[in-house]
Amino acid sequence: MEKHILSKTSYIKGDQCLKQLFLSKKNPKLRDRLPAERLAIFSRGTKVGIYAQELFPGGIDAGPKHYTQYQKSVAYTKELMENGQEVIYEAAFQANKTLILLDVLVKNGEKWDAYEVKSSLALSDTYYKDASLQYSVLLNSGVDINRFSLVHINKDYVREGAIDNNKLFVITDVTDIVSEQQNNVERKITEQIEILELNEVPLVDVGKHCYNPYDCDFIGHCWKGIKTPSVFDIPSIGFDMQLDFYNKHKSLESIIENCNTIDEFQTTEILCQLEKNPHLELSEDTMFDFEEVYNSSLDKYAVKILYFKAALPLYDGLKPYQKIAFAYSIMPIDGKGAANYFIANGDENPHKEIMDKLTDETNNKTLIGYNCYDDDIEIYDLQQVVDNGEYYHPAMKKDYSNKSLSIAMGNRAQWGSIESDIVAAQYYDEILRGHKKSDEKLEKIKKYLMNELELVAQFFDYLSQ
Repeated sequence: MEKHILSKTSYIKGDQCLKQLFLSKKNPKLRDRLPAERLAIFSRGTKVGIYAQELFPGGIDAGPKHYTQYQKSVAYTKELMENGQEVIYEAAFQANKTLILLDVLVKNGEKWDAYEVKSSLALSDTYYKDASLQYSVLLNSGVDINRFSLVHINKDYVREGAIDNNKLFVITDVTDIVSEQQNNVERKITEQIEILELNEVPLVDVGKHCYNPYDCDFIGHCWKGIKTPSVFDIPSIGFDMQLDFYNKHKSLESIIENCNTIDEFQTTEILCQLEKNPHLELSEDTMFDFEEVYNSSLDKYAVKILYFKAALPLYDGLKPYQKIAFAYSIMPIDGKGAANYFIANGDENPHKEIMDKLTDETNNKTLIGYNCYDDDIEIYDLQQVVDNGEYYHPAMKKDYSNKSLSIAMGNRAQWGSIESDIVAAQYYDEILRGHKKSDEKLEKIKKYLMNELELVAQFFDYLSQ
């Protein structure tokens, strides 16, 4: 069997942007480094897919052990079907030079039911496109399909005791929807294969497709011709408006001179980018609140709380993706004292334990954080200064996150360190599941907690001066 040209992943890339498809196949070295946050999401999807297999017990995994063995998996899947295997996981099929790996294939009389598992709480247009492609390859492989269904997580499920698979997942029959898309799928497959036969990169300008439905893998390459700073470095302007300004004005100077629709905050950020200077101008209300905190007779402590949202609820009473705290740290804001931290062992739901310990430890203390708030704990959040447009730094090109503030404060992340709460939560999830590098990941979480406390103290000191 000849090697496939398209896969489900490459097809979705091509549907988003033909240039992305071409580069991923012909010049993958130009691909951006995959952010750790996206890797965490991929890991989540893998775990849910494996767990959903328990809805259809007794299956045999036909998936490849290595990326060079896809055609072997196709042959193995065919062999299993011919030998009477009624449930197949990671069933592989190839038709029209396109390969798919179907999560679950189940015999239903003389026909087959196909199931594709998603780790989300709802179905999106991309999932329907994904399913339409798989349905096409199944039909063209000679598989007599009775029903094609998408399986996703039930947002209303509440765990009580052992997880009930039948209640955790929702199965939606999308056969009629994917059937109607077959002519469109065939056309797109032909178009994408023809693109990959070209010798030159197709001309595609930057646009909404660069981030929809996913961040493109080649943004760094395709956007390198845009002069910086640009309107895409102004986080207070939404992406749709950024594109409109870029097409009409190109430069920030032109926006300032010719556009009368930008507000005060947007103007401030543009000027900061052009002049390479930060902006700090506290309003009277903010100044009053800040001075009240600054002059408080209570000891002032920097605080950081970490949360995670597990797709599969780990404890009774929780829903999928319900936010629960798993760690916190506090430190005197002036740095004249040791930092304390607590990371729950996860034997039981850590949220109440975290909140109780934090409440006891911070009694008669003023807590100060950045992008840190909880309904159960009173915290003065310094991010309000940024959200109100009273502080801005040119390093904040994409957002006002902790990571952006840290860069604005002149900090440099160490190689391999945690740089976001999402990655810290992923590490904690892996620790709970007995990852072989749990000790190393735990130390990185502790280091991240300390870095976040130092960032809060640093920004508080900056504002104080």
